[in-house]
Amino acid sequence: MNLTILYNEPTLSPDHADYASEAGVLESVAALSAALAATGHEVRALGVRGPAERLWPTLLSIRADVIINLVEGLSGDSRHEPHVAGCLELLGIPYTGSPPDSLALVHDKVRTKRLLLGAGLPTAPFWRLEAAGSWPSLELEEAIQAGPLFVKPAAEDASLGIDAASVVHELDALRRKAHELHERFGPVLIEQYLPGREFNVSVVALPHLEVLPLAEIEFLKDATHPWPIVTYDSKWVSDGAADRATPVRCPAHVAAPLADALRTLARFAFIAGGCRDYARIDLRTNDAGEPFILEINANPDIGPAAGFARALRAAGYRYQDFAEGLVSTAAARGARA
Repeated sequence: MNLTILYNEPTLSPDHADYASEAGVLESVAALSAALAATGHEVRALGVRGPAERLWPTLLSIRADVIINLVEGLSGDSRHEPHVAGCLELLGIPYTGSPPDSLALVHDKVRTKRLLLGAGLPTAPFWRLEAAGSWPSLELEEAIQAGPLFVKPAAEDASLGIDAASVVHELDALRRKAHELHERFGPVLIEQYLPGREFNVSVVALPHLEVLPLAEIEFLKDATHPWPIVTYDSKWVSDGAADRATPVRCPAHVAAPLADALRTLARFAFIAGGCRDYARIDLRTNDAGEPFILEINANPDIGPAAGFARALRAAGYRYQDFAEGLVSTAAARGARA
């Protein structure tokens, strides 16, 4: 088949603090290009970037049987990820990954948590701050007296903005961190900190839904990593102190009752979020060992060094077979349209 891998060209300079998270897509492009070319496909990689008026002519130029959609935003703005998928819908070319309504939903972490609660799925208590001064003070004062809170951007991924100061146990620290995040990213999500174990659960549906082996982040505390959380540096500064403090075990060592609960929640979250083809569900347990859903990641990083690829290997899947499954499943959708 004639395939086009569509991705967002990095816009940040290599010395920018957030460059690694934006440029990470290039590893997925290279890995998928090699895997699909090895099976005889004609593969073209096409990067897109703003301004927005340039996007439509670029998409109109595509002559492909299937588009592998790796676009995570446009001109550095992740809010446009679902908009690009919407353009692909309008063009009628089969493409991989989740549809625009799912991408728009899970991009907004607060809307996602509301959906999860409405579906009867567990997620930690939370508050959304639209502006730095819009404090539900009494609620937050009561919540922080009951235990630490976790502060992060309400509509970003890749652990952007998350560091050791993201866990707060007094109101002034909460205000400082929320103000910092609002200045950089806009609305802020505050949620009850869950002190237990953290898991990533990868799900594929190519086309039949399957939960891949569980992965657990086995936190190692030290002076530079006082809280067992995944920070930006943990994810993107390879072999740094934060990276070394967050080793991952996949398959995880989990007792059967908890493993079953994690798999069930991941499956339900995938369906509730409207995900398609592949996704990653992040979960964490409370101090009683009960699992809660942190996030639904539609179209997560599928580069060879990412957690999703690790789960594929643990399940016995070749990366090449996964790539072929993505293409054939998208092509079948196009044939039914």
